[in-house]
Amino acid sequence: MTRRPGFLVLVLFVALLACEVFTDPSPSNISFEMQGDAGGQVRVIYSKQFVAGATETGVTRVQVASSDTVVYTLPVDTVIDISIERRWFVQVESLMGDTLSVTVDVHVDDRNLLSETGGIFPGEPWHFVYAFNHRLTRALDVEL
Repeated sequence: MTRRPGFLVLVLFVALLACEVFTDPSPSNISFEMQGDAGGQVRVIYSKQFVAGATETGVTRVQVASSDTVVYTLPVDTVIDISIERRWFVQVESLMGDTLSVTVDVHVDDRNLLSETGGIFPGEPWHFVYAFNHRLTRALDVEL
């Protein structure tokens, strides 16, 4: 009995495809990094319990049910488990009325969601929302 190499390649391909099909794509962790002006202080509000949806005008409305607030001296570097909620909201505010120049990186597991540089201005917080399998916009209307 002779074996054909094409048949073995086909079997290997099907086995690899089956592994990909049964791999759970659900997110496990969010990595949040914010670099900025040395000594700059920020108030960060984190939430995994919120309702979010895009309006007909393309603005994502976020209503936060529960949150945690932390005051940091820049930089911020944290990892948050989102394996159960599969969603995450963050809002960063400048303390003491300072304008801060920041660079932000957000990753879900090994995938980069966001890399940007910009400013945080007094009265204008920076925010970001992630919801697995939901298309949301960066234009946010937040209700805490």
